Amino acid sequence: MGSYTVLQWATFFMLYCILGWCFESTYCSIKSGHLQNRGFCHGPWLPIYGVGASILIILTHGHEGNLLYLFFVGFFGGTTLELTTGLIMNRIFHMRWWDYSQNPLNFHGYICLPASVGWGIAAVFVTRAVHPYVADIPAKWSYIHFIVVDTMFYTLFVEDIVFSVIGALELRERVARLAKNSEEIQSLRKSIAEVYDRLATARADFGQSAGELLEVQKTEGNVAAAKFMANSIKDSTVAVASSVRNSVQNVAGDVKDSAGAMIGRFWKNENLQDLEKSREQMEEQLSILEDGGNAQSGKMPWWVKTMLRNNPEAVSEERGFDDLKKAAMKPLKEKKERTSL
Repeated sequence: MGSYTVLQWATFFMLYCILGWCFESTYCSIKSGHLQNRGFCHGPWLPIYGVGASILIILTHGHEGNLLYLFFVGFFGGTTLELTTGLIMNRIFHMRWWDYSQNPLNFHGYICLPASVGWGIAAVFVTRAVHPYVADIPAKWSYIHFIVVDTMFYTLFVEDIVFSVIGALELRERVARLAKNSEEIQSLRKSIAEVYDRLATARADFGQSAGELLEVQKTEGNVAAAKFMANSIKDSTVAVASSVRNSVQNVAGDVKDSAGAMIGRFWKNENLQDLEKSREQMEEQLSILEDGGNAQSGKMPWWVKTMLRNNPEAVSEERGFDDLKKAAMKPLKEKKERTSL
């Protein structure tokens, strides 16, 4: 293969990062049945494949014809790289981007025998079938070609790495906050359910008597209808009933009001509006807490959410990680479902 310049190595690394992303995303998309953008980064590259391929090219130079050697270089080299990368990333970010726990002969989910065999086969295939063509791509490039292409790709690549590291660190913090706020989240959910019950009770009670109210107003007049409405809500929720009675007293003083106006005043009374406003505020706060956020950080930004969505098999030993992953996977319309009830 001969020796390569620094610019050629830079190009090879980037090409294998992209090819690795194509392979892994395609494999995982077929396996899951839907498109996936796999990896630590958001762009179309996986650095672990670029590093692995570069090391492979160095170690197998001059031994391209020895298939057994190529296989074992890939077997042990790929396994070592995967284990080292997984341990370092878990140490820093408290998260593993892949999990082999369900595979036979695995080591804490980081590596497993089938994956190691796959690395060995991939080493033979890349060395014999892929790299000769990859090496030909920049073979006739001028210095300007290298500068333009590498500068363009590495600018995007470095920017992606920076944002991905920031996102992974924020993800770690959100997992910790989510675990810490678990009791507050349960309390908020209970309070929201109680508000829904109060609103539902008020609406049901009022809806049941609305037809009768219209009939009384039609046959006996507005004052009689107002008295009927006051009696019909005696068993309602205290906060709602008090407000409605006040509204009814105002209605009773104006014989020109229709039953429809009384109904309108019921839905516009201050306590009902306060309940609705309180519900909206609690649901907004719950949404932030379920995203592992607080008053300063707010909800999960897109790059954090996308990192979890792109890696559904990611795992963590941290309490709260699974709940945060569920929140990231939840469609926007589903998160707003409660507010439409």
